[in-house]
Amino acid sequence: MPPIYDPANPSSPEVRRRAFRLLFLCLMATGIGNSMLFAILPPLARELDVAEIYIGAIYTLSALLFLLMSPVWGALSDRRGRRPLIIFGLSSFAVSTLIFACGAWAGQVGLLPPLAAIVAMALSRALFGGLGSATNPSAQAYVADRTSPMERTEALAGLTAAFGLGGVIGPALAAAFVERIGVAPFMIAVAVIVALGAFAVRTLLPENTPPKQRQRPINPFAQFAFAGDPRLMPFMVYGVLIWLSQASSLQAIGFYVMDRLEADPSEGLQYAGVALTAGAGALIFAQLAVIPALKASPRTLMALGAALILVGNAELVFATNYAAIVFGFLLNSFGFGLARSGFTGGASLSVDPDEQGRAAGLTTATAGLGFLVAPVTGLWLYQAVGPQMPFILNTIVAALGAGLALLHPRIRAVVQIAVHEPAPKDPL
Repeated sequence: MPPIYDPANPSSPEVRRRAFRLLFLCLMATGIGNSMLFAILPPLARELDVAEIYIGAIYTLSALLFLLMSPVWGALSDRRGRRPLIIFGLSSFAVSTLIFACGAWAGQVGLLPPLAAIVAMALSRALFGGLGSATNPSAQAYVADRTSPMERTEALAGLTAAFGLGGVIGPALAAAFVERIGVAPFMIAVAVIVALGAFAVRTLLPENTPPKQRQRPINPFAQFAFAGDPRLMPFMVYGVLIWLSQASSLQAIGFYVMDRLEADPSEGLQYAGVALTAGAGALIFAQLAVIPALKASPRTLMALGAALILVGNAELVFATNYAAIVFGFLLNSFGFGLARSGFTGGASLSVDPDEQGRAAGLTTATAGLGFLVAPVTGLWLYQAVGPQMPFILNTIVAALGAGLALLHPRIRAVVQIAVHEPAPKDPL
């Protein structure tokens, strides 16, 4: 018989499981909202007759703000608590998605010129990057606060898998429904779901531990200086490398499928949706099935993940048909699932309990830096040099990541930290 929920005992294991499940569902919803863009934007760009590089602008502004603000929100969660920042981030995501839907609709029906529609969509994503970026670091810190070192990598893998599961569902839903109901109604539905998630967190998520730090400065410069801490720096460098590779692949894969198969925008949406869904499914399998089974150290996950990213991108370079493209992207995504969980868990284990929000903000910011640079390493190289060029660069980046994971002494050291550090006294 399963344990009964007991509000009088907020530290019970059942309460913790319920809290983690709620965060999982909320991050899955935001994952759906993010991943659907990778399936929707390439065909939308062709429909509006704008160059690939302009789509990169949508990602760039958002990624810059995501990069700057994620560490701030993470540090602020150390001061204000995790739950308020999670609610704020989810609410901001919902509003930004509504604005994006309006911009896309106005461009499609001719109320805005194509470039004006792109500007509107870019500004809406800037709102997500600047304010919606509060969700992930605060949720990661919430889980880190409530797990022992031995279970933390697996717990954080489960949480970040939620975003990946949204990555499975988002492109699949986009492929199934966008052609039938349109881009704007589909995105409005996602915004409503995320808004309901914010309400659920406000009413159901327990948080009984007081904020840990009230005097630490809250500004991007102070937080980025923390990335240079010797305990964190190798994990930050590794995170930037793998997110650079992943962001480049995600931005280029839709165009790559259309151009390799000579598909029109409608067919491209279907083909890209299947490829993105397969990749996200592989990422989920890595985080929810393989990592718990392996019980591997962060270093092992980082090295193995980078090696698989390398092989997957090499497969994409030489792919001659659709099956080969999907297989290469699947390998890439599977490796990324291992690598992301490894460096996120390793960074959390390397710092003190009162630094968990700051560390989570910085690990989240590596995604922003990856997406900030990816329009150059992905879409610009794709357009200026050739379709295979982004994936060639990704193989080099993955090789650097694998070497760092295998050779850096700080990454090896977190194994001993995980083995010897005691569990937190107050799990909730």
